[in-house]
Amino acid sequence: MGRRRRQSWGSVFVVLAVAGGLLWLAARPEAAGMLSAITGEDAPPAPDVAVTEITSIPARPADAFPMTVRHVFDGDTVELQHSAPNDVVTTTAPIRVRLIGIDTPEGTPTVECWADEARSHLAALAPEGATVWVGLDRETWDHYERRLFYLWADDGRFVNYELVAAGDAEALRVWPNEAHYPLFVSAQAAAQAAGAGQWSAC
Repeated sequence: MGRRRRQSWGSVFVVLAVAGGLLWLAARPEAAGMLSAITGEDAPPAPDVAVTEITSIPARPADAFPMTVRHVFDGDTVELQHSAPNDVVTTTAPIRVRLIGIDTPEGTPTVECWADEARSHLAALAPEGATVWVGLDRETWDHYERRLFYLWADDGRFVNYELVAAGDAEALRVWPNEAHYPLFVSAQAAAQAAGAGQWSAC
């Protein structure tokens, strides 16, 4: 009787050890292939913690203010002009603006793949002479003395997001301006999966 009880407890320990091992294995993304080999089933893909689901594209903020497009330099840099100085833009002279949170292929000194297409898309979203609406993050200057803004087209489209979603730009994280970085990362992941823009051409 004592021996049979010891055998039963031994079986329980073996079952628990195997079950615990499988649970540990299932929680390890790098061991997905091993789990598949053991169970004979496909393991779910490991989540990418850098990619978050797109829940909503932000509308133009209430405190955004209008500026006029004077020139489009490349896919992420424009020249804007304000007709009435305020606390943020204190001049009516044209200023160079770098779009926050995105990066497009360079057009100078050599033209990188998809640079012309990215510039053309920005020029279509914010053509010269058009009104765009400027939104802020925490820092409004970079070390090149450019202003740092989010832009909304006059029809309400979020320009920074549109460029990433089309595959013209990739998400760029520069602290402390991170308000829309998760949105841009998600848009980039979707563009890459679809082979949009530069993701299939370059």
